[in-house]
Amino acid sequence: MAKLGTKNKPVIVRVATEERASEIYDLCERNGWKVVIGIEPDKPEDLSDIQRLSGVQVENTKTIVNDVEIGRNDPCICGSGKKYKKCCG
Repeated sequence: MAKLGTKNKPVIVRVATEERASEIYDLCERNGWKVVIGIEPDKPEDLSDIQRLSGVQVENTKTIVNDVEIGRNDPCICGSGKKYKKCCG
């Protein structure tokens, strides 16, 4: 099995912006890791491979939250199955 961060098994990350992608790319270059970066603004960042390699939490990780209004009678965003007004609302 190939080692993580090599040509045969590159680090795979997902970020929200090109600036963040540049930061992650620079970090990987400094450490000699091969990396594949996906820029997906509508999904949360996934830096788990980098955390696995470095053994520490990567700084400045942020979850991007869409500005979608949640109605009182919509299912709760926490996944409990209750209505938002009875749970986190």
